[in-house]
Amino acid sequence: MSEPLHPLETVTTIYLLRHGHTEETEKGKLYNDPNVEITANGRAQAEALGTWLANNKPDLLLCSTAKRVRSTAQIIQQSVGMKAQPIDGFNEWSVGDWEGRTYVDLKEKEPDVYKTWSANPIENAPPGGESITDLYNRIHLNLKQVIKTHEGKQIGLVTHAGVIRCILVGALGMPLINFWRLSIPVGSVSKIDFSDNFATVHFTALQPTLLNAAAK
Repeated sequence: MSEPLHPLETVTTIYLLRHGHTEETEKGKLYNDPNVEITANGRAQAEALGTWLANNKPDLLLCSTAKRVRSTAQIIQQSVGMKAQPIDGFNEWSVGDWEGRTYVDLKEKEPDVYKTWSANPIENAPPGGESITDLYNRIHLNLKQVIKTHEGKQIGLVTHAGVIRCILVGALGMPLINFWRLSIPVGSVSKIDFSDNFATVHFTALQPTLLNAAAK
């Protein structure tokens, strides 16, 4: 054999950090509002994420452009000692006309529309919004560019639950219908290693605030 069985590959590590708690999240709302702010609880979660991430020594910190994400990243950056870089393409699932509503509200007030969407919630889009397939394609197009630009680095990416679900589904080679089966709590972190030939998910939805509480 002239080639090694396991040739060395450049590995890019991405820590996927979901933004801190918001009131809209607490109420179960569908929202992509770029001006929603995190709560005091969300700021505490961001502080815990920052302490945790600093111990893992990232090379750079990226974030989506929504206010709740940038606010979370600004707190994290104080611990990791580097400024967060806002980056386009990693904002949350666009829910169009469903902005600010809950699934329960939609089911009660627009049952026909909800029934049509829920018959295939991966391919069907909310009125004026994205389908999950659209979201997945958008996220993975931008993810490839980030990995290409920062190959071999350890990257902290502060973003949204839908974005993180898309990246995890792709990394695990799962059918996209499993998007809905992944729970990504606010203030959590997931770790994935990427190379040209593989992706390894080390853990998902680790919550540093819970770890800190358990240690006391």
